[in-house]
Amino acid sequence: MLKDQMKDLFWLLLLLGFAFLINSQEDDEDALRLLSFKKSSVDSDPNGSLSNWIPSSSASGPCSWRGVVCSKDNRVTGVNLTNMYLAGHLNLSDLMGISTLIDISFSGNYFSGNLSFSSPACPFHNLDLSRNNFSENLDVQPLFLTCNDLLSLSLSKNKLSDSSLLSVSLGNCQNMIMLNFSGNKLTGYLPSSLSSCKYLTSLDLSNNRLSGDIPTGFLPHTLKFLDLSGNNFTGKFQNLEFGTCQNLTMINLSRNDFSGTGFPVSLTNCQLLERLDISHNGLHMRIPGIMLGGFKNLKSLSLAYNQFFGQIPSEAGNACNTLEELDLSGNQLTDQLPTTFRSCSSLFSLNLGHNYMSGDFLSTVVSSLSSLKYLSVSFNNITGNLPMSLANCSQLRVLDLSSNDFTGNIPPDFCSSSSPFSSLEKLLLANNYLSGSVPNNLGSCKSLQTIDVSFNSLTGAIPSEIWNLPQISDVVMWANNLTGEIPEGICVKGGNLQTLILNNNLITGTIPTSIASCTNLIWVSLSNNKLRGQIPKGIGNLVNLAILQLGNNSLTGGVPLGLGKCRSLIWLDLNSNSLDGSLPKELADSAGLVFPGPVSGKQFAFVRNEGGTACRFAGGLVEFEGIRKERLEGFLNYHFCPSTRIYSGLTMYTYESNGSMIYLDLSYNFLTGSIPESYGSLSFLQVLNLGYNNLSGDIPFSLGNLKTALLLDLSHNSLQGFIPGSLGVLSFLNDFDVSNNNLTGPIPSGGQLTTFPASKYENNTGLCGLPLDPCGSGNGRAGPKHRGKTTNSMATGVVVGILVSLLCIIILTFFLFRMKRYQKKVETRDKYIDSLSTSGSSSWKLSGVPEPLSINIATFEKPLRKLTFGHLLEATNGFSADTLIGSGGFGDVYKAQLKDGSVVAIKKLIHVTSQGDREFMAEMETIGKIKHRNLVPLLGYCKIGEERLLVYEYMKWGSLEACVDDKSWRRPTMIQIMAMFKELQEDSGSDILDGMSMKSSVIDESQEKEPLGDHS
Repeated sequence: MLKDQMKDLFWLLLLLGFAFLINSQEDDEDALRLLSFKKSSVDSDPNGSLSNWIPSSSASGPCSWRGVVCSKDNRVTGVNLTNMYLAGHLNLSDLMGISTLIDISFSGNYFSGNLSFSSPACPFHNLDLSRNNFSENLDVQPLFLTCNDLLSLSLSKNKLSDSSLLSVSLGNCQNMIMLNFSGNKLTGYLPSSLSSCKYLTSLDLSNNRLSGDIPTGFLPHTLKFLDLSGNNFTGKFQNLEFGTCQNLTMINLSRNDFSGTGFPVSLTNCQLLERLDISHNGLHMRIPGIMLGGFKNLKSLSLAYNQFFGQIPSEAGNACNTLEELDLSGNQLTDQLPTTFRSCSSLFSLNLGHNYMSGDFLSTVVSSLSSLKYLSVSFNNITGNLPMSLANCSQLRVLDLSSNDFTGNIPPDFCSSSSPFSSLEKLLLANNYLSGSVPNNLGSCKSLQTIDVSFNSLTGAIPSEIWNLPQISDVVMWANNLTGEIPEGICVKGGNLQTLILNNNLITGTIPTSIASCTNLIWVSLSNNKLRGQIPKGIGNLVNLAILQLGNNSLTGGVPLGLGKCRSLIWLDLNSNSLDGSLPKELADSAGLVFPGPVSGKQFAFVRNEGGTACRFAGGLVEFEGIRKERLEGFLNYHFCPSTRIYSGLTMYTYESNGSMIYLDLSYNFLTGSIPESYGSLSFLQVLNLGYNNLSGDIPFSLGNLKTALLLDLSHNSLQGFIPGSLGVLSFLNDFDVSNNNLTGPIPSGGQLTTFPASKYENNTGLCGLPLDPCGSGNGRAGPKHRGKTTNSMATGVVVGILVSLLCIIILTFFLFRMKRYQKKVETRDKYIDSLSTSGSSSWKLSGVPEPLSINIATFEKPLRKLTFGHLLEATNGFSADTLIGSGGFGDVYKAQLKDGSVVAIKKLIHVTSQGDREFMAEMETIGKIKHRNLVPLLGYCKIGEERLLVYEYMKWGSLEACVDDKSWRRPTMIQIMAMFKELQEDSGSDILDGMSMKSSVIDESQEKEPLGDHS
């Protein structure tokens, strides 16, 4: 018996030992494969994340390595390298050899490649390659065929553009449950069916460039999550087919180009629907209340930024039992919120902004929503006093009532010690008609982070309780009648303040030195107040400061040297003060070190001065959150100038790194000394205004490096010397002024400088050349050195004079003869032109003047021969309808065959612009320099009288739109056009587009679906 037990024990130990040897061998194989993967795929490991991936004799083996996940028996089951910033050409072959490895997560790295592999088997279940650097065509078909057990694949947020990727993936997704290709550059159409995706529950193709209709029968019945947002899908919304959709819980079709006047009937089949987002499309209809009220599981509904009109139907309130988020903003809704919505006890977010709603629904309906945390009714027509009943919404964190017609005072009990508003974080009351003072009880809302009461009629001082709020980050109260001082001691108890915008008030006192403790400040605007004293030197400690506006005060002292240490500073406006001392060269210390970010995405308006140097400011940047544009246009404080233009949108940077200041205005001060050479290193500077100071010395040659400069004002100083020739290459200048200095020498020719009016150069007695009088020969009369030779010199002079006179008579006779012959030709040509038919839009006729009206063709690479206007008239038969080949929003296009047989296309611009001759000429010269494979070459331009003509190379096959088969093709969005400009700049290797952001209005991404005008 004992012998048998010993025998069994022996065999058991032998088996355990054998199993241990096998496991040990498998662990070693797993480690070797992981090390082989590291060697073949990881070229860069900046943080040393895989430093402990080394051969080890420990019992745990690779299970102790960072990012490696193992089972209880020490077999590798997962590799998680998320956010390790690894880089290299990804090779999955070694990992596929680990038979137990099912989970791969490489998100947040810089892997690239085409996903090719050599392994015959693949154990992967979940493969996450999102947020990497994949851009080339991926070989995914072998991946799907080999990885039979693959359930989820994420390639989101890469740079993929292969149009076949989608069709191959959706055609080979037999066992796939989740597929995520969002955030790439995929183009093309959706496949007609997902019949092979029998188990697919989640499909995310958002934020690509997919287009066309959504095919009927595209959606499998297994689908639960569908996100097609941020693409270019078109079609009638009512024609979409959702099938049975009995499992569908989330549909996101926002930010596409769907149109229509109704909802699809099949949508009612989706009874498990929890989230529906069709915002930012082109739907034009009333809200279908009965259908939406029938969804008993609906938690989130967004119909924002469409064209829904009329009243909000009361039947929609039947979904209130489960509704948590409701966004109806950006439509044309009227009247009130129905009382049926009082039962929305779970609703925590309600956005009704940008409509035409009115009435007392805030008191009668909204105040009953006890779970509400976010409320926006901005940009509506609500009148009366601010409703105190909103205090019933005790969990409210954001209250936005801006841009309505509220009157009266801000209720002092809004944030009293007994107020239930203890959770309030943002209070937005801008652009109303509120009066009275800012209540000090606002200091009782200890969670308050943002207060915006700008554009009202508030008076009095800002209460000290607001400055002492522990979480306050944004104090925005500009365009009121506030008085008092900014107290010393702000930010001493904490530096949370990020935005301080108090411009256009009546604030007095000095700028507190404690502002240097507000180390999180990014935007400070105190312009147009009554501040005095010096700018605190410690302001250089504000490393995050991006915008500093202190103009039109009574500040004294010098420009702080520490401003050069503000590594985020892009906008500095100190105009119209009493600053003295020299210009600090340290202001340029940040050049090449500024990175984008601090104010990116901020809502702003830029009031541009187009009245020239007759006005005291180049322009004003104002915070624009929650303010109607028409209200700003009527704001008298910004109408110092006879001509202004307002641009609004979201702030965006024009560079990705190595940036510099873009706006510098130190005009109307008492600054002395010379202009530092270092200012020429501010390569992204667009506005440099140093006018009306006491500056002396020469204009630095280095200012010619300001390639993106739009305005350069050095007027009303004591500058001397020549105007540097380097300034002539500044192609984007549209305002240049050096008047009232002591400059001498010729004005540089060959660039923009000669196109400005003479007033921009006046009161410089030594300047000459266009647009001033021509420069003289510089040869003065010589004095008599030898009196005995005077008689001979006089005789010689008489003889030379007679000879010159005879020569002039001969030349004049010759030219009169030639002119007579030419005049006969002109008269003959006039008779011919009079007989030509016109296009009907204008009447063309050349007068029989002795000098021909030559077309001013600006040629750039292959010069055209000199053409007269008559030649173009003859080539187009007087711009007749027979030669018309296209019409668009900017004019008609005619086909013209010149006498040498060459064919060109001539665009005749319509007369809708007030653009001056100089601006037109400058822009045409700039455009003519752009060469790109996808742009029709501009061969020249013509400016004659009020007419503007563009001469293009003729395109034999017509325009792009005419070649596109899909009739639903639409023009690109403004955001896409900006992307195209960036590609053009990269391909052409030119910096010619760098300065365009300020010449045109900055694009608001919330309105990115606005189509471009016709450029045919």
